[in-house]
Amino acid sequence: MRIAVLMTGLTAYQDKCFSEIAALGNELLLVHPSAMAYAAFNPSTFSGSVERYIWERDDTSANGETTQGIPSAEVLAPVIEDFKPDVIIMWSWDGKGYRAIMKQFRDRALRVIFTSNFWHGTRKQYAGLVASRFYVLPLFDAAWVPGERSELFARRIGFEGHQIIRGANSADTELFERGPREQDEIAARKRFLFTGRLIWHKAPGLLAAAYAEYRTRVEDPWELVVAGDGPERDHFVDKEGIDWRGFVQPADLVDLMHASSGFILPSHIEWYGVVVQEAASAGLPVICSDGVGAVPHLLQDGFNGWTVTAGDQDDLVDAMVRMSTMEPERLKAMSDGSRALASRLTPKIWAQNLHEQLERRVLRQRTTQLHPVATAPRLRSA
Repeated sequence: MRIAVLMTGLTAYQDKCFSEIAALGNELLLVHPSAMAYAAFNPSTFSGSVERYIWERDDTSANGETTQGIPSAEVLAPVIEDFKPDVIIMWSWDGKGYRAIMKQFRDRALRVIFTSNFWHGTRKQYAGLVASRFYVLPLFDAAWVPGERSELFARRIGFEGHQIIRGANSADTELFERGPREQDEIAARKRFLFTGRLIWHKAPGLLAAAYAEYRTRVEDPWELVVAGDGPERDHFVDKEGIDWRGFVQPADLVDLMHASSGFILPSHIEWYGVVVQEAASAGLPVICSDGVGAVPHLLQDGFNGWTVTAGDQDDLVDAMVRMSTMEPERLKAMSDGSRALASRLTPKIWAQNLHEQLERRVLRQRTTQLHPVATAPRLRSA
C-alpha cells in the first residue's frame, strides 16, 4: 500500500514504528515539520526507508500573524497527488491544509484520523459533539486510537465500531528493554525520573512542589532527575535534590531510565503518554496521574506502581513516599510487572496490526466502489 501521513510533529518512537510498517512492503510519505518545540530530536537518527515532505512549523501568513505552519492545500495537493496514496492518515483535528486534502481525497483513498483524545467534559468538547457530524465525520473513514479512553471518545463523536482501528501508539521497546532489573541494582539507584516537555499540562509546577514536600517526609529522599525543556523549566533549575538535564535524546534517555528506581508522570492532561511504556520497558515502577491516557494499559495499582489523582499534591507526595520506602523485594516485583505490561505492544506488532487493518479497509472500500449494490447493507424485514 501507499500510505501518506500528515503530521504536526515527529518523534523518534513514531519514526521507528513507521520504519517497521515500511519493512512490510508499504511505501510511506511522511509530511511533518522540521522540528518540534522543546523536543529537538536528532533528525539524523530518523529512518531513511520512507519518503518525506518536511515543512517549517513557524510559517508566517501574509498579514504577519504567526500560524501553526501547516502548509496550504495549494502547496500540499501536488505532493499528495504525485504520491498517489491508497491511505491518508491525518494526525491533527486542525489545519486547513490537511483538512482540505482529506476533502479532496474522498472516495479516492482511505482517510484515517489519529486521535488520542479522551472525554473530560470541557465546553469545547461539548461543542465538538454538535460540530463533529458536519466538520469531522465527513472527512474520515476510520479513527485510529491508542486505547479504550480514546475509543470511547471517538465513538462519542460519532464513529462506529467498524470504523475503529486500535493500538495506535507503541514505544521503541527494543531500545528501552535491557532485560530484568536486579533487585539490589534498582534499589540502590534511589532516583525518581520525570521526562517530558515542561509545559503546563505535564504539571511541572505540581511535581516540583510535591517533591519539595516529599523531601521533608522521609529520612533518605530519592533524587529527582528531570529530562525535558520548556517554558516552565524554572520549577526545577537550582532546586535542592533536583537534577535538571534539559531535553535528552532517546539513546541517552535509556541510560537515565536504567539509572533510576522509579518514574513519575503527574500530568493534568496527557492524551496518552508513550513515555510510560518506555519507562515500563526499562523496568521502572511508575506513578502516574489519572489524567494520563496510558494508565489503563500500562499501570495496575499495586502491581507496578500507583495511580494518583491529577492535581492532588498530597496524593502524589504519598505515592512518592511509599515507593521510595518500599522493601527492595517489592520494588523488584514492580519492576518485573512494568516490563510484563510494556511487552504487549512493540513497533513490529504495531506495524503488523496497522498493515492488516488498513489493507482490509482499502480492499473493502474498492470493492464497494466497484459493486455498490452488491455490497450495500441489507435492510431487515419487519
